[in-house]
Amino acid sequence: MIDNGELYTKIMDKLKFEPSLNEKNITVSVKENGIVVLGGKVESYTEKYIAEEAVKKIENVRAIANELEVELAMAYKRSDVDIAQDAVNALQYSIFVPSERIKVIVEHGHLILSGKVSHYFHKERAEKAVQDIVGIKDIANNIEVTPDIKPFEVKEKIIKEFERNARIDANNIEVEVDGSEVILRGKVRNFDEEKEARRAAWYVPGVSKVTDLLTIGV
Repeated sequence: MIDNGELYTKIMDKLKFEPSLNEKNITVSVKENGIVVLGGKVESYTEKYIAEEAVKKIENVRAIANELEVELAMAYKRSDVDIAQDAVNALQYSIFVPSERIKVIVEHGHLILSGKVSHYFHKERAEKAVQDIVGIKDIANNIEVTPDIKPFEVKEKIIKEFERNARIDANNIEVEVDGSEVILRGKVRNFDEEKEARRAAWYVPGVSKVTDLLTIGV
């Protein structure tokens, strides 16, 4: 089991390796059970996102509290109207997003997405489409996923997805479906398998929530 000091060093090395980040402005605190807290200030929402994604990839990181504050540089400050227009355009230009189902609200640089889609993939792609817009301080993705298939079909699709994935041992994972919500139980070999199982469940059409009760261990 890696100790907190070693994990801290790995995280700082990873942040230093990211060319778009100034790690000197970012603080890292490692808590028990692989929980990492990111603090400090960055100049754009993109930097906040990149820092979180970088830390996610590190082995033994179980959870991240991203408390990075976005303090926009003067060159990045824009009006809410301009940000909203760019967001609408970005959604319309994405071939993966049903833009007609999504609404955009911008309040003092905080961008809010709402609406209803049939697939979690659409919700995820909508956020990715707008995350690099200059002037954004934060994104609240309130898009709802409304199922258009029956619960037993959702369960069957998840199990088949697990069986197709070489990184997942489907025999050790129990899948429970309640409406559009999925609960995963059982044991996985490592953090990567846990993330892969969670991702596979999210990507099945009709899933609006995944509760991960998986435990890591042999």
